[in-house]
Amino acid sequence: MGKLTNGFKFFILVLVLGGIVTYLKLKTDVLNFNKSKTGSTTEAKAEKPSKKSKGAKADLVLGINTWSGFAPIVWLNDGLEPNENSQLYRNYGIKLRIKINDMFDDSRNNFKTDNYNLVYCTTDVLPIEMGAGSGMVEAGAKQFIQVDWSRGGDAIVVRKGINTVADLRGKTIAVALGTASHSLLIKVLESNGLAMNDVQVKLVSDGIEAAKIYKAGEVDAAVVWSPDDLDCVDAIAGTKVLVNTKVATHIIADGILVKEEFLNDNLDLLVKFGTAWLEANGKINNSDALANEAAQAFATAFNVDKAFAYNGIKNVRLTTLGDNKDFFELNPQYQGITGDQLYTKMSQVYGKLNLSKNALPWRNVSTTAVIDKVNLTVNQEPESDIKFSAVTEQVKNKAAISNKKVTINFVTNSSVLSDDAQGTIDKEFVNIAKTFANARIRIEGNTDAVGDGGYNKALSLKRAQSVATYLMNNYGFDANRFIVIGNGMSKAVADGVSGANELYRRTDFQLVEE
Repeated sequence: MGKLTNGFKFFILVLVLGGIVTYLKLKTDVLNFNKSKTGSTTEAKAEKPSKKSKGAKADLVLGINTWSGFAPIVWLNDGLEPNENSQLYRNYGIKLRIKINDMFDDSRNNFKTDNYNLVYCTTDVLPIEMGAGSGMVEAGAKQFIQVDWSRGGDAIVVRKGINTVADLRGKTIAVALGTASHSLLIKVLESNGLAMNDVQVKLVSDGIEAAKIYKAGEVDAAVVWSPDDLDCVDAIAGTKVLVNTKVATHIIADGILVKEEFLNDNLDLLVKFGTAWLEANGKINNSDALANEAAQAFATAFNVDKAFAYNGIKNVRLTTLGDNKDFFELNPQYQGITGDQLYTKMSQVYGKLNLSKNALPWRNVSTTAVIDKVNLTVNQEPESDIKFSAVTEQVKNKAAISNKKVTINFVTNSSVLSDDAQGTIDKEFVNIAKTFANARIRIEGNTDAVGDGGYNKALSLKRAQSVATYLMNNYGFDANRFIVIGNGMSKAVADGVSGANELYRRTDFQLVEE
């Protein structure tokens, strides 16, 4: 190639400079395009992520539904996203993401596929999803903490003319099957010796739909959520709350599930998490100001009314470390309803209804690994036993909610309970007495129409008292809880029965709302 002339050199220089300018312009255009889409550029210094950024990495992901019993953890976390300004991070170093999931099946799928590390449950319906070979069992799901007991959050509303549980026989009731609402209905019916086949069921998806159907006049009764129970009372004249979980205190227990593998790999993290939640529960239990704070945090995060959230908090018992030790049977002195008793009882009930199949025992679906290691003292006492005032004449004559008739055989002319009689009481009534812990118990002794009326009345009173004494001595029930009545042969006479009749040789266990 020959020597380049000066003119040609200048031409080449122009081409090179033009290429550089074009490159720079092209790069600037690309960067500006990226910025328009993302708000940043690859060249510029990255912005500091927001402390509530949805993209922030979480140590734990918790799936819960819209239930105010979960307000303490939302309050601790200052919302739904990992937040370095939250109490949970500042005090425990935990970055938590909370996912709202009111669709039960969806919540389980997210848990099984590891989108959630933790997910909500209610112990009473846990047997339905814990059958041998089920997806949750295969996932290794275990309940490791109890966070609350429903105490007014669930209720049965009834139309005018239904005054007792016995009046529900043959009535149409709106209820969501296989849910906590169903558990409440089952236990309330049982308190009167009834079962699900004694009522007509109108299937609904949840308590909200149950209330809607009730207010439309389509059913006689409905199992609803607070505050819809009061809305039903206001909407239809004569409506009342027949029973709620303020009386039926130990039926609906909310807890959290974790996979066993995740638990084993992250035990220290979960102990911190459990400690934080129980500490928050204890504080909120003892401070209305903090209850209001928690209600506001929940209302903001879940986009609900604060009054709804606050009402929900006041309709639960936020459980403490002491309550969890009772629930998981770590307190040998506790005589109330445990997780094992609740789960096992409902396994049997839901099994008979073909909603639960071969449910694993409680020991296989629960763990004390976290509660064993939680170390808290302040505001962590277990819930105190109910103390009843002395029985007055007004209390004696108060109408009963329900009446379960149990035949207890005594030796002739005796009020001594045999071993068989004690076994009958244990089987037929003790669980009911524990479950409806806020109700008084009226025990009425009855005889048939054989013998002297005065003698039978005195004997029936002694027999009723012997039943009450047995329950006090063996289960620690408050003596003032019992209303002891001896009817003698009066009920047999009133029904026109003469002579011997075993149906009238019975003891009636009645629940009376305090």
